[in-house]
Amino acid sequence: MLRTIVAAFAGVMTGCASPVMSEETGETSTSSTSSTTSTTTGEAPTTTSSSTTTADSETGEPPGNLLLSDKFLNIAHRGGALLRPEETLPAFEHALAVGADVLELDVHASSDGVLVAMHDGTVDRTTDGTGAIKAKTLDELRALDAGYRFTPDGGQTFPYRGMGISIPTLEEIFNEFPDSYYLIEIKQTDPPIVEGLLAAIEDHAALERVVIASGDLDTIMAVRAAAPAAFTSLSTPEMLDLYLNVGSPEYVAPAQFVHSPWDLASAELVAFAHELGMKVHPWTVNEEARMVDLVGRGVDGIMTDDPALLETVAP
Repeated sequence: MLRTIVAAFAGVMTGCASPVMSEETGETSTSSTSSTTSTTTGEAPTTTSSSTTTADSETGEPPGNLLLSDKFLNIAHRGGALLRPEETLPAFEHALAVGADVLELDVHASSDGVLVAMHDGTVDRTTDGTGAIKAKTLDELRALDAGYRFTPDGGQTFPYRGMGISIPTLEEIFNEFPDSYYLIEIKQTDPPIVEGLLAAIEDHAALERVVIASGDLDTIMAVRAAAPAAFTSLSTPEMLDLYLNVGSPEYVAPAQFVHSPWDLASAELVAFAHELGMKVHPWTVNEEARMVDLVGRGVDGIMTDDPALLETVAP
């Protein structure tokens, strides 16, 4: 029976590899001191920091860290993949303009070790090229048209072809949006890129503005070992463990964030996660009725390819 549940769950989670589908999965020059405390009481590891922000009287932004606040988060999945060519600078810029609070993106490394934003392991689906990202140099990746295959009308038009949109590096994203909050999923596991990602986050003093995700347990464990103060979400095996242990007094939360398929984010799971101090951000939700339903279940934010739509229904 458990094997059947595991297989079914894995099938749902691997749906994140499909194009614009039902998916999970900044920088300042100031420094801060952080400490992470893991408990054995079942509560998620909590991070305290000396570099908190204060409420802005004009913007109304909540005090403290936005990721840990009670504000409902509009998370632009792949930068808002229904609205602009996914995981590109124009996508991220537009997402923020229409109300996104957090930019979600995926990272891989070029053959010469530069971190770039793209969901798939190959460039085939979103560009005019073919082949694996890790088999191409940065120059080869930059020569591709990252707006080539985007169509807002089912293939009738391709408005961003030939517009000079390239695959962005993580460095460019941090430089372009230095104060933004991010959800960064590590897609590449071989060769590992954990060290490079953590170095980039440190270089931009962005540790408190990034949640690091990976479906791979070994990868997310490596992140936690190397950077105990980093915010992380549950890996696929950890999400399965939570799903099978909702309500259990023996369950111990290994992370601060739950990024689950939307249909697994039941009101019971959300309430249990909240009891343990975890935030729940389901993916990928592009229908208004489903957004409203999930808000009613008490989720803390939603990952969507349409952050403009979510902005109209977010509490």
